[in-house]
Amino acid sequence: MAVTTLYMSDRDPEKRTFTDKKEADALDKKLEFAENLRVFLETRIVGLDEEKAEEIGLLIADYKDEMITALKGKPEVLTNIGKESDNVKSIDAVKNAS
Repeated sequence: MAVTTLYMSDRDPEKRTFTDKKEADALDKKLEFAENLRVFLETRIVGLDEEKAEEIGLLIADYKDEMITALKGKPEVLTNIGKESDNVKSIDAVKNAS
């Protein structure tokens, strides 16, 4: 009988498992970033509810590399993200893709 090591993120509400530790760590970091960003947004934007703050946090976490590029002086990369209809996601689609 073969033994397979499985990894999972303790932040993942879906409790998905991975055979690759690097993938599990990447998901954990992404979810941690999104959660901290949600808290940041909720405390700084009056009237922003938790669900929308979470949606924004996950969206930014999904496009972290593009956001970094935009912040470094190339904001036009953000306009390329929205050109495909597949890139427009609902909160449920973002959560399920994480």
